[in-house]
Amino acid sequence: MLLSLFRRTGRGGLAHWFRIEGLLAHANLSAAVPRLSVSVAALVVSLAMLTAVAIMVGSFRDTVSYWVGQTLQADLFVSTADRAPVGPAATISEEAEQLIVAHPAVAAVDQFRTVDLPYGQDNDLIILGAGDFPVLLAHGGLLFKSPSDGRAAVARAAGAEMVLVSETFSLKYGAGVGDRITLDTPLGPRAFQVAAVYYDYSSDRGLVVMDRATFERHYGAQRPVGLTVYLEETADPEVVREELTAVLGTSRRLFIRTNATLRTEVLRIFDATFAITYALEAIAIFVAIMGVVTTLLALVLERRRELAVLRLVGAGRRQIRRMVVIEAVVLGALSQGLGLVIGVVLSLILIYVINVQSFGWTIQFQLPFGFFLRSTLLIALATALAGLYPARVATRVTAEGAR
Repeated sequence: MLLSLFRRTGRGGLAHWFRIEGLLAHANLSAAVPRLSVSVAALVVSLAMLTAVAIMVGSFRDTVSYWVGQTLQADLFVSTADRAPVGPAATISEEAEQLIVAHPAVAAVDQFRTVDLPYGQDNDLIILGAGDFPVLLAHGGLLFKSPSDGRAAVARAAGAEMVLVSETFSLKYGAGVGDRITLDTPLGPRAFQVAAVYYDYSSDRGLVVMDRATFERHYGAQRPVGLTVYLEETADPEVVREELTAVLGTSRRLFIRTNATLRTEVLRIFDATFAITYALEAIAIFVAIMGVVTTLLALVLERRRELAVLRLVGAGRRQIRRMVVIEAVVLGALSQGLGLVIGVVLSLILIYVINVQSFGWTIQFQLPFGFFLRSTLLIALATALAGLYPARVATRVTAEGAR
């Protein structure tokens, strides 16, 4: 359909911009619509997937960047060197915690403890976390999905039989504000009311957080796996970090990261995670462009007599080369235009359907106009370069035909 539309409407534009070579390119492409359709379709699919993934990844990155900026409010983050995604994690000793709390620049410390719990009919592993809600209210920050006054909900949950749940947990298990969820404890199943649902992009397993006092009442006192350290306003995080590192020494195997370092690390890991996606997309586009080259080459060989006639009536080699390159650029431009449109539609499906069903994360949709411009110029350049070889073959064919 796209090529048929081009056949009806593209003649005037090509004649205006490229003169006689544009008219010839339009005539050649119009005569080969059935043959070109397969190659153009392959390139459109590749470009559409590249566009969709780029929109999804860019929107996801902007969302995570905003979430990190709003959630990571502490100045320093202390964690153990021995950590695993599933299973028991190493803890921070009381001695190390006291050394950190004793630093004169430390204003508050929030302990965080996590355990893996089976939940639901399929006994899926979720993460149960415990933190100091009073410290969170005074210094921390969470992005709440519901209710609108999340801080009031946290205040109500402090010390009570109430929990906060991540958006992933809420969507996966249908648990909203006011609902009750049942968690396994050493004394048997216990019901807790959901006080709030908050945005979280650290895990797709689902996260339930309760106040440390509530956690210790049901699970006993346990050492934390991490500490979030809030400093006095005049303190320099880098200086305090160096001082704490010297005090703690290397034998305790603790990592101390500043806020800026952790934010940078989060985005670095994010970019590294999706690097392979772009590599696979680049390979797909390269293969599709090679398909366009092959099609153009086949058309050149089929038009040997026509090209020879053009040479006999006065067409120069430069004009023949230009004509074939224009054909390649037109195919690339048409594919890119349709690919962008289909890619935007696919990105909406990726963000609002597939991503939500797979991970339970809400992503704020963003259109990367800079990417649209760069990719369009890149595809035009790539297809122009890809047309050079068929153009060279065309000049050789015309020379042999003329003899």
